[in-house]
Amino acid sequence: MVRPIGRACIVIAWMLGAAGFAAADPKPVTLHDALGAVGQAPAAAVTTHEVEAANALADAAGAWPSPALHVSTNRLTARLVAGASVPLPVFGTVDAARRQAAAEAGVVRADGAAALRMLRHRVVLAWVTLARLDGDVVASSIAAQQAAKLGLIARGRQDAGVGADVDVTTANAAKARADVAAAAAVRAQAAASAELAGVLGWPLAQPLRSAGPLDTGAPAELAALRARLAHHPERAAAAARIAAADAAVAQVRSLAWPSVSLEAEVSYDDPTNGGATDALIGLAIELPVFARIGDQVRAARATSAVQRARIAVTETELAAELAAAFERWRAAVETLDALEHEVVPAQERAAALSAQAYREGARDLASALQAERDLAAVRAEVNAARADAAVTWEDLQRAAGTDAN
Repeated sequence: MVRPIGRACIVIAWMLGAAGFAAADPKPVTLHDALGAVGQAPAAAVTTHEVEAANALADAAGAWPSPALHVSTNRLTARLVAGASVPLPVFGTVDAARRQAAAEAGVVRADGAAALRMLRHRVVLAWVTLARLDGDVVASSIAAQQAAKLGLIARGRQDAGVGADVDVTTANAAKARADVAAAAAVRAQAAASAELAGVLGWPLAQPLRSAGPLDTGAPAELAALRARLAHHPERAAAAARIAAADAAVAQVRSLAWPSVSLEAEVSYDDPTNGGATDALIGLAIELPVFARIGDQVRAARATSAVQRARIAVTETELAAELAAAFERWRAAVETLDALEHEVVPAQERAAALSAQAYREGARDLASALQAERDLAAVRAEVNAARADAAVTWEDLQRAAGTDAN
């Protein structure tokens, strides 16, 4: 059955053209497509460069200290004196620095993984918002069509001499109200499309539409989800910070050892030595007696203790967040189930009976309009409840340290 095209459809088409989307057909995007494009998003490139920089610093940390060269001359002694000093990291200072840099790179990688995970979370939320607003556009268009049908009934009753002008005027006002709601839904849909495109780095001129169902979750047990917290990315990042702090303690302790340098010097054409050329070789030892290494070690150990305390806080917060997310998801799923299987069927029947009763003259127009408004409100609630269930399911998987998609 082909439904009559109401004013809402005309308004929607006009607004799409006014928004500049008339030349571009909407692009359907599934959640899988959106998540697959995260790797090419501008924000993902930032994380990639940060990890590359940290890895390069870890490689550079293995470098030896730079040698020193000196050349001089003297009026009374050797005409030319040339020497070199080569530091010898014989007490593990280079290895300690390398281990610390590698641990710091591990922190950057863990933070980068968390940042990419947060970016995927943003994409999921943006896609779910677009899907909800796509549903709002459809629901508001249906509501406008239903209002138009009541307007036709009111005019038919007036033409038959059993209706009043006030019914026609009221129906027209209800239709105009529905058209305004439909136009607002289109604007909100365009905003959600731009938000998703902005997160992914896609052209804003290309309108997007959600494709595919919303994932509201599968049966899950809280105990099974708690078991995943030991491998949660945020806990892994906290553990990486502990490893970096411990490596910093070892690196500072390595500074307590003396620094040894091999020194060599050549004196050319020395008149005080019969014009001969002489060579000198030896070791220089730098003693860190005034470097306050003990204080530095104490500070590094305190930093390590701070990181250990923070991981305990992280574990407590993750457990609480998981429990809260589980309850929110369960409440959202129960609400959606009740709306879909109990409220909507009852409201649809009530609206149909009210319209039939008004057509037969058994009820007034106000009752029919109120029933249609209640039905439109319930449909909007279902659409919002479905989106809320999808968001809370994503939040639950994120709290558990896994990805739902």
